[in-house]
Amino acid sequence: MTEFRYLIYSLCLLAGSCAPAQAQTSDPVPAPATVRLASLEWEPYIGPNLTEQGYAAALVRAALATQGVSVEIEYLPWARALHDARRGAFDGIFPEYFDSTRETEFVFSDPFPGGPVGLYKRKTDPIAFAVNPAIDMEGALRSIAQWRIGVVRDYLNTPVFDAADYLRRQAAVDDAANLRKLIYGRVDLIFIDFHVARHLLGKQMASRASQLEPLLPALENKSLYIAFSRNAGRHEALRLAFNAGLAEITRSGLLRKIRLAHGFDANR
Repeated sequence: MTEFRYLIYSLCLLAGSCAPAQAQTSDPVPAPATVRLASLEWEPYIGPNLTEQGYAAALVRAALATQGVSVEIEYLPWARALHDARRGAFDGIFPEYFDSTRETEFVFSDPFPGGPVGLYKRKTDPIAFAVNPAIDMEGALRSIAQWRIGVVRDYLNTPVFDAADYLRRQAAVDDAANLRKLIYGRVDLIFIDFHVARHLLGKQMASRASQLEPLLPALENKSLYIAFSRNAGRHEALRLAFNAGLAEITRSGLLRKIRLAHGFDANR
């Protein structure tokens, strides 16, 4: 009897029928039907009161729709959105700038077009870069180190700017607060996306808009990303789905149409 049982067991092993076979596949996990993303009100890029919730929201929805994925967006203050996305309460956060130091917590999508970022100043203040930041970013920033610079709490700016511990930074809750601080002389410069500055000045501070101007040239032309949370558990499937959709709407010309429809230069 023992020999008979051993023979049956051996035949089962050879046939692969005694236990479920282990799947030997490298196919990615399919993307979920819905993705939950955290964002902030960052007009004109994104916001609940904008048409289609703004350019960034329209682009992300269009890209993921090509892959059969719908998008839910919750608007929060940026620091809260970042905190909740880190712990996996959302699948990701956007629009975000790339930062390698956050790759332990997030995986970044392929980039999509953003805009110029840099410093704004009062027109009456004689502040200028001593050197062109495109040639010597460190030298340019050191030449304005005596001035008080407003930044937004927990925003990424540029790597060189964020690493410049010699700069006199003051943190505010958002870009609008920084613009008001600049207008009323509480800071001398602010770091801001130039599209955001023009939009906020025209919409919320039109009577004071003529008092401010960008400190040229811009420090960088930034791309935008979705940062998918590693703690949400499905970051790789969503990253692949978004990247495939972004490539598709870029090839079809839909990305360009979305950008134009929301008032952005289609070439950037």
